[in-house]
Amino acid sequence: MIGALFLLLGLLITLAVVRPEGDVDEWRAARTEDLVQILDDLGERQARLETESQRLTQVENDLRSGSTGEALAEARRQLEALRIMTGTTPVVGPGITIEVADPEGVIDSTVLVNAVQELRDAGAEAIQVADTRVVVDTWFADTGEGIVVDGQSVGDPIIIRAIGDPDTMVAALSIPGGLAESVRTRGAEFSSAASPELTISVTVPVASS
Repeated sequence: MIGALFLLLGLLITLAVVRPEGDVDEWRAARTEDLVQILDDLGERQARLETESQRLTQVENDLRSGSTGEALAEARRQLEALRIMTGTTPVVGPGITIEVADPEGVIDSTVLVNAVQELRDAGAEAIQVADTRVVVDTWFADTGEGIVVDGQSVGDPIIIRAIGDPDTMVAALSIPGGLAESVRTRGAEFSSAASPELTISVTVPVASS
């Protein structure tokens, strides 16, 4: 289980997104300060992963030296955390609901990928975009019919649900250059609402071996 958690932590920093070929030129034309910010973000994520790696190592050591009851309790807690990360169980807790009204189709998949990354960085435990539970291998793409997530159209308005600390997530989305500003700059409408008890019931089917 510890090994699986390490693997998932590595995968959590990667969300697959189908990008057009023109994105290469976009990166080349990016401002120096933007590239520095991206590098800073990657450095912060690496630091968080290293911290979590150390925590899991300490947990493993504690389990080896602790009682059977303690080991069983920790194993159950880790199993529940693993189920949440892999999207195989519903999640209930405080969170926010985001609505992006985009009748003109000015929002693309990159905006949604950035939204998911911002929510993860703000501590979101579970995320749902439209009718799709977002996990480590979720992919986003732009099609002639609009944005799709794991092959499913997101529709309009785009609804995003995230469970975590509402105040932290709202603050993260509202900073300059964050999701709210990005959406409004493109001409779409952004709104969010906090809830003390939000339910994400969509789950990812468990693959049979």
